[in-house]
Amino acid sequence: MPYLYPFDPWASTLCTCPPKWSLNPYTGCGHRCLYCYATSFIPKFYEPRPKKDFLKRIERELMGLPKGAIISLSNSSDPYQPLEEKFSFTRIFLERLVSKSFKLLIITKSDLLLRDLDILSKLDVVISLTITSIKRASLMEPGAPSFERRLFALKELKKRGFKCVVRLDPVIPGINDEEIMEVLGEVLPYGDHFVLSTYKAKPDSLKRLCSAFPEKSQTLKKLYLDEGSLLRGSKYLSYERRRKLLYPLIERISAQCKTYALCRENLPEINQRKGLCDGSYLLQNHF
Repeated sequence: MPYLYPFDPWASTLCTCPPKWSLNPYTGCGHRCLYCYATSFIPKFYEPRPKKDFLKRIERELMGLPKGAIISLSNSSDPYQPLEEKFSFTRIFLERLVSKSFKLLIITKSDLLLRDLDILSKLDVVISLTITSIKRASLMEPGAPSFERRLFALKELKKRGFKCVVRLDPVIPGINDEEIMEVLGEVLPYGDHFVLSTYKAKPDSLKRLCSAFPEKSQTLKKLYLDEGSLLRGSKYLSYERRRKLLYPLIERISAQCKTYALCRENLPEINQRKGLCDGSYLLQNHF
């Protein structure tokens, strides 16, 4: 399988992203987020490792991409996870892009990307930071940088003129839903676009959440296993609960005249222009 491949690999009818290419320099992720969906299909996901012959293969695969292609870095394994400090695969890849015509989306939970501002300033890039919790980040995402470090990175990126997307993803009932409006209040001045999503349960991730938050275990099982519905291989909250969690966030973002998108929520009554989801519309001269 190539390292650069078209997104979406599941051809999901719920995905509203525009055509792009996906790349993960590492297999697995050291951030160990409890809610991660990728653990359900990538073996030993919490034992991250660099891709074999990554730099050699990626040079060859870049030659086959069409001019102006959007590369999304990354969709399952954070490009700035702890392994990056040792191997620098992400930084070396960025250096390869400087003289090329590709456009770049970066999705991360790490302030380590501030190390690479010298290269990023030379690229057509939109940066997405996932920020889900203030009080419970260390439990939900035990290997990821703190809320404070991520917020600092977001402010720094905005100050330097980068286009920024903030992902409030996922919103989990009983876990971070009561503080998600507070999170939004902190990040709202610095984001150009916001992506919202409720937690979609997989058996392994639901088990992890129930173990980490035993006082919420029965509630989570009731909401997802008893009242939820199966969509595209994941257990979704009921339609009404998803709408109730997300609509107040949408209203607050819209009141500031900023754009938002829902990630695979299947709420057709909430107006969302196709192609807006991942913030790629912020890339220079793309649409």
